Amino acid sequence: MIEVRGKSPKEIIEKLKKMELGGEDEIYINTELSKDLIIYLLENSNVNTIYLPPSKYRRTKKKLINALKEIGLTVKSLKVRVGRPSKNREIVTRYMDKKPWEISRITGLNLKTVEYHYYKIKNNSEYKDRKNKNNI
Repeated sequence: MIEVRGKSPKEIIEKLKKMELGGEDEIYINTELSKDLIIYLLENSNVNTIYLPPSKYRRTKKKLINALKEIGLTVKSLKVRVGRPSKNREIVTRYMDKKPWEISRITGLNLKTVEYHYYKIKNNSEYKDRKNKNNI
C-alpha cells in the first residue's frame, strides 16, 4: 500500500506524478477525494482500493463513493496512527501479566505513566484477542 500525504488534492497529484505507482492495488490518501484526483488515479494507476481517514471518509459524498464502486474502485475508511511512537508502551506490554504498581517498581517508570499505557493496552482489542486465544 502506498501512503500519500498532502494538504490539498493538487499537492497529492504532484506527489503521485513523482512516484511510480506500478502494480500497487491500494493507496492511502489523507485528503478528501476530488474529481481531478480520481481521474488522475484512474488514468495512471491500477489502484483497486482507496483508503481515507475516517473524518475525510464521512465528508466524502456518497454519490461519489457509489459511482466509484460501480467502476470497480472501493473507498474505505482507515484509522492510521499518528505521532511519535512511545517507548514506554513497549516496556509496559512486556509486563502485562503484572499489576501497574509492580511494573512501575520493576521498570522505574512513573506509576501514572504505567497506568496510562497499561489500561490503554488492556482495553485494546488486540490484547484481549491474544489473551482469549491463550485461554482456549
